[in-house]
Amino acid sequence: MNAFLGRDCFAGATAPYAGSFLSQASFTGCIVFTNWPRADVKRLLAAELELAVNISERPDVHPVVCIFGEVAEGATILAGFTVPLGVRYAEFALAIPFVTHKDGRYLHTYIPRMYSSHFPATWTGNALYGFAKQMAKMWWQGPVFMLTSDDDALLLHAAIESQCDWSSGSRCALPNFEAMRAVFTLPVLGRKVDGVYVCSYFDWDFSEARVRAAESCVAIDAPILDGLTPRRCYGVRSGTFQVERMLWRLSWPSPCRFR
Repeated sequence: MNAFLGRDCFAGATAPYAGSFLSQASFTGCIVFTNWPRADVKRLLAAELELAVNISERPDVHPVVCIFGEVAEGATILAGFTVPLGVRYAEFALAIPFVTHKDGRYLHTYIPRMYSSHFPATWTGNALYGFAKQMAKMWWQGPVFMLTSDDDALLLHAAIESQCDWSSGSRCALPNFEAMRAVFTLPVLGRKVDGVYVCSYFDWDFSEARVRAAESCVAIDAPILDGLTPRRCYGVRSGTFQVERMLWRLSWPSPCRFR
C-alpha cells in the first residue's frame, strides 16, 4: 500500500478553469500522501460522490492527503492588486483526490474536513468554500505536529522525520514532486451545510520555496469526521514533502462543473 498514486492512476477528465484568484499566503509545513483501503475512504464521502476507478496495480487502495502547517503573509487580491492583511495562523486539511460526482465525469479533490486557528479563515472557508472547517489549536512539538480541540482534547498528531537538507540540485531526491503538484491542479470540491457543492482552485507556486523529502506517520486520535475511526497512517514512499514559504493562491468559489 506504499506506492505513490498520482494522476495517471485514475481514470477521468479534468474540468477547465478560467477564473481568478481571491487570496494568497505563504505556507510552511507538510504535504503527506497516505493510502487507505478504498472502503474506508468511501465512508468519508457525501452520498452524491464516489471514488474514481483506480487503474494502478493496487486498485484496492485510494490516496488520502494531509496538509498542515503555518499560513503567513495572508493577502487579498482585488482587481489585480495584492492587499496584505498581516495574518498568521495554523491550518490542517484532509484531502481526498480523484473524486467524481455520481452524475458527472470530472475529477476533483474533495475536502471533507479542515481545521484552522483563525476564526475569519474558518468562517470564510465554510460560508464560501464548503470546506467543513472547525476551530482548533495547532503547534509543533519538536518534530511532531499537534492538533487539539479548543478544550485541549487530542484530535491528531503527526511525526515527521526529514530525509535530507533543504533541496539543492541532487542533494534531495524528490521523485514524486511533479506528480504531487499535478494532483493539486484538480478543482477542489467543498460541500456547504445546505448540501450545495462549490469548486475552487489551488495554485501552489514553488518557484521561491524550499522543498525536502521526509518520512511521516499521521495518527488520527479521535473521530474527526463521521465514518472515520482513529488510525495510524504512514506516508507512502517518497510521498511526504516538507515545504518552506510556498506561495498558495486560492481562487474565487464557483458552481461546480461535473460533466
